[in-house]
Amino acid sequence: MSFRTFRLLSVLPALLLSMSAIQAQGTLNGGLESTTILYRDDPVTGISAPESGYGSMNYLKLDYTGVSSLQKGWGTGVQLEYNPQIIAGYDAALQGIGLTSVYLYGYHKVGKTNVSLTLGDFYEQFGSGMVLRTWEDRELGIANSIGGVRVKVEGDRFFKMTALAGFPRYGIGSFLNSRSSTFVSGGDFSLDLGGLARLPEELSLTLEGSLLDRYERNNPPDLELLAAAKGFALPSHVPSYSLGGTFSVGEFGLGVEWAGKAADLTPVHKAGGATDYGLEPGHAMRIEASFSHGPLSLTVTARELSNMENRLFRTSTAPATGNTLNYLPALCQMQTYMLASLNPYATLAEGERGIQGDAYYHIPRESLLGGKYGTTVHLGAASIQTLPRALTGYDNPRFAYRELNVDINRRWSRSFRTIFFMSIQEKSPSHGQTRSTEAQNIFVLDATWKSSGDLSLHGELQYLYSEELTKDWMAGLLELNYAPHWGVFVSDMYNHGDTKIHYYNFGGSFSAGSFRLALSYGRNRAGMVCSGGVCRFRPAYSGGQLSIQYSF
Repeated sequence: MSFRTFRLLSVLPALLLSMSAIQAQGTLNGGLESTTILYRDDPVTGISAPESGYGSMNYLKLDYTGVSSLQKGWGTGVQLEYNPQIIAGYDAALQGIGLTSVYLYGYHKVGKTNVSLTLGDFYEQFGSGMVLRTWEDRELGIANSIGGVRVKVEGDRFFKMTALAGFPRYGIGSFLNSRSSTFVSGGDFSLDLGGLARLPEELSLTLEGSLLDRYERNNPPDLELLAAAKGFALPSHVPSYSLGGTFSVGEFGLGVEWAGKAADLTPVHKAGGATDYGLEPGHAMRIEASFSHGPLSLTVTARELSNMENRLFRTSTAPATGNTLNYLPALCQMQTYMLASLNPYATLAEGERGIQGDAYYHIPRESLLGGKYGTTVHLGAASIQTLPRALTGYDNPRFAYRELNVDINRRWSRSFRTIFFMSIQEKSPSHGQTRSTEAQNIFVLDATWKSSGDLSLHGELQYLYSEELTKDWMAGLLELNYAPHWGVFVSDMYNHGDTKIHYYNFGGSFSAGSFRLALSYGRNRAGMVCSGGVCRFRPAYSGGQLSIQYSF
């Protein structure tokens, strides 16, 4: 059977049954999301509007659940995307119109065992995602669902297993022509050893493992020629695997995961300064420990990555954000304040190791420092190094990134709360290849006031001090909300240390039930947009934005 025949047969039942689902009794849910930006020329920044003058990306999702019981049930769904002109910064493969997702699932309980089957599109994650994670993030332009078949088995409450096979999605189009030519197959299991051994309730022990094979047939001709010139062939099969477990006793928890990847085409940096290409395996190790006692909680995570990038398909150019098959978030705090997120750190899957720690302490109410309503203090720190295999001319790990974060959250009364936040960040823009670094110190005062009625006011004052990059910044934000319908905001980031440019935004929103409409206008700086530690580049632009969301 050819791969194209398999692709057709694996989704044909879902297509047919999705069309007939409306004939049966059940529940229909869905959602509509639309974002449109009108660009304009900006003589202050020198940025010209794209030739199209606009960008628009639109999603319609429908999910239908048939009549079900505790013993069995089924459902089906589709997603339609219409992107007549992609928003600047997104992958060009997302432009167009297509039925990008269609699925059918059913489950049946036999005794204490649950079995479910999905045909069509599905999202899945093995372990922490170092081997496999498929997900949709519209802010980043990631939608790498697998189109094929998935079986899940849950035996009593002690055993879980997943097996899958199919073609990941890349881009837009019909269900078939939006598929990557890469075929993935694999499985994942989880075993509750503590439950099976009937350990005391304060003890738990689980074992997890996964295996994934990536089969890739269509390689870029220049990569085929490169491999031939080096005396090897690009492997068709690239398996990856992981094994890990979690253990907890009372207030202490420990999780360990080890992952590996078979040899694949990768850059090889030599001590003499040259960069070559070869077939190199990959590995990863992740350890997380936690402790919680009364008002104190601690978490420490350590991780090492070496050649663990796993793409949907090989490319001779810089891969787009959506060309990913696994999940390797940055091992540092995910910043949300405007100035703290100006220069985020991006994971170097080619080779890095790091450690991140967080400590939370809740100062009790009615104490001298806690006040009448209590105060929460958070201290976070991270340190990351680049491994020698990702460097040219170095035999030892080199500094890549470090940060120290402090925030103090205090409620002064029933209606007034403040957060003081400080972040000290230092980054090597070359991931340690050169000695130069970029340091910045960010200070934020965040305050929220809520009336006894429906009115609330939120404000932020921010300052960034730096002797590198574009020097010092200041920023402010003011939001006024009248629940449950209306909200308005105005914000500005001013680079008074170098460019003397204001990056302002203002707008408002209206909500009614599950409907929300938002309008905004402003100037946006070029930089990285991050979600969950994964980032894409967004070019600078000025213009207005309309967003509509509706669910039912």
